[in-house]
Amino acid sequence: MPKYSYFCESCKNGFEITHSIKERLEKCEICGDIAIRKLPCIPTYLTKKKEENPRKVGSVVEEYIEKNKEQLKNEKKKLKEVEYK
Repeated sequence: MPKYSYFCESCKNGFEITHSIKERLEKCEICGDIAIRKLPCIPTYLTKKKEENPRKVGSVVEEYIEKNKEQLKNEKKKLKEVEYK
């Protein structure tokens, strides 16, 4: 839903509110008076920022697994060398 800016003539406060295009705000959100007017505003468009080196989904997990496989191999070696009585 779009965000609209309003100004109240009674309390001299500005505020933003989100509502559908078909709805019309009747009262001030701050003081409750009906002396409000809609302010013109520039719509903002959000776009996704593309990464320079996009990573595949799950690549962080795969890197973590590979890193820990080596550590696990080293730990297994150590345990095989230990002699238990």
